Amino acid sequence: MNNEKNLYPVKSKKKYGYIDKNGNVVIEMKFDYAEDFEDNLAIAVINEKYGFINKGGEFVIEPVYDEVQQFSEGFAAIKLDGKKGYIDLNGKIIVEPKYEEANLFVEGRAAVKSGYMWGYIDSHGKEVVPISFLDANDFSEGLAAVQIGGKIAYIDKEGKVIIDAIYDYAYAFKDNIAPVCAKGKYGYINNSGDVIIPLRYNVCGEFNDSLALVEIRGKYGFIDIKGELIIKPEFQWVDRFYNGLAAICENDKYGYIDKTGSIIIPTVFEDIDVMSEGLMAAQIGEKWGYIDCTGEIVIEPSFEEAYEFTCGIARVEIGKKIGYVNKLGEYVWKIQS
Repeated sequence: MNNEKNLYPVKSKKKYGYIDKNGNVVIEMKFDYAEDFEDNLAIAVINEKYGFINKGGEFVIEPVYDEVQQFSEGFAAIKLDGKKGYIDLNGKIIVEPKYEEANLFVEGRAAVKSGYMWGYIDSHGKEVVPISFLDANDFSEGLAAVQIGGKIAYIDKEGKVIIDAIYDYAYAFKDNIAPVCAKGKYGYINNSGDVIIPLRYNVCGEFNDSLALVEIRGKYGFIDIKGELIIKPEFQWVDRFYNGLAAICENDKYGYIDKTGSIIIPTVFEDIDVMSEGLMAAQIGEKWGYIDCTGEIVIEPSFEEAYEFTCGIARVEIGKKIGYVNKLGEYVWKIQS
């Protein structure tokens, strides 16, 4: 998508519209609510009904639904009269609203709930995996974690059990590895169900940047794919690595480490967000501002909420009021009601 065409939702006098990255209003304030664009469509609301608009501000899917989700693999879940179904990109209903819950389509399957049980449908709306599970997660790398009789198993896209229901918790596969928990201990399995890192941790996370967080005796560190400790468990809390950096917490203050475990942003912040376009939102006292990759304050903390930068501007909030700032902290859209 061309960055020049990025649009951002704004609110004025209780109505929503859109601006470009220079702060010019390109879609007038006429919606009761509006969300970010994804793949050139955005969810918008008029008279408590949801639909989808294009970047001209026109409804391409009329606002007739009680709820909608964003599109995934060409389909969006919708809600009518308390039940959920799916529409395609033309607004045609492909699955009549008959389910209690309806997840996004992932790898050609969507988890749906009928009554108290879950199953899966394909892109034609056919129930290809029977409604027979107590819980069901999205597919990842051809497998999905489902609950059978109080335990978690993995099934394939036809519903065949590939890894038996022996786990208390089980998470999505990524690069053929998934974190699992049994008898209160966490470890990792491959997509054949073989244990590749023993279940010996109190907590573990998925691998990112070739490292995964683990908790040992109340402290957090990181292991590699062989299960070897790369960063000793000495932190109060850690987040996963992104682009070579991970957020950490010490003494209830937040900062960042690199993949050697060295602190590169001191733990002096009340909270901290991920890096985006060279800056990250950070909470100092009661307010949020922005810091650079060394921890230096670039935009003074004056917001109640601050979000990631996209194409050079970031959404900020004070109360329910929305604004956008550039990387100099200058408003391209001033906060207003």
